Amino acid sequence: MTDIANRTTGSAAALPEDFAKRMMAGIAESRATTQIGAGGKHILRLMKGGMWIYGQTNEEVQPGSRWAVNVMTLAHGWCCWVEGESKNSLEGDVMVSMSEKLPAQPDAIRGTEFKPQRSFDLKCLDGEDEGEEVVYKVNSRGGIEAVTKFIGDIQRRLLTPYPCPIITLDSEWYPHPKWGRVDKPIFSIVGWCDLNGNVEGAPPVAPASEAPAPTAAPVRKRKPPLAAAEVAAGQTFTAAAPPVEPAPVAQQHVGQRRRPVAR
Repeated sequence: MTDIANRTTGSAAALPEDFAKRMMAGIAESRATTQIGAGGKHILRLMKGGMWIYGQTNEEVQPGSRWAVNVMTLAHGWCCWVEGESKNSLEGDVMVSMSEKLPAQPDAIRGTEFKPQRSFDLKCLDGEDEGEEVVYKVNSRGGIEAVTKFIGDIQRRLLTPYPCPIITLDSEWYPHPKWGRVDKPIFSIVGWCDLNGNVEGAPPVAPASEAPAPTAAPVRKRKPPLAAAEVAAGQTFTAAAPPVEPAPVAQQHVGQRRRPVAR
């Protein structure tokens, strides 16, 4: 899939019309067929307790930070997790761009049916997570519900100059008789940007004439809450790469929660 281009001008960059129309049709099919009942990018996850984390070190997503969604990476398909004695294992994963027809549901593996799956890439625009690129892949009922609603909003914007949503990552939960607390993602759209990262309604910013001198990497500390952060201009997506699977962690993240952003 083509990546969001490097920013070169202040003008809005729209999706190619043929791709946008294929993606619109694919989103319509994906929504209609949804069954509800590392050297690469880090994997974004919603933990039990409502905390968003990413990466092998389980870095907390800074509350209130804004993330741009690369609409070129919207994908749909199927996955099959087979239950084992100690843990479940991923035995099948079939994903294609939403600009393509949803693949047929594969045959079950050792009696376990394939479940619908959706995915997309994001990049953080502000705060201490600024510049981080992650991939979100989900097959849970609550996650599929959230993505189905979310891509409906995107579908209506694909032929505009600003088709990429800028979102914050939130969550809600409900009690389940077997699993206890079940957390569901909420993608709150707070703005839109074009394929070059230009934010709708914001004045264009000329590219810097020269790169700043490199500095030593600081020691990583716990991130404080964002304070009235402004959407960063000129953010771009880099070439997509396979996600890095995170190291096994306990379901509950240990550590003090940051306070939400004061607006």
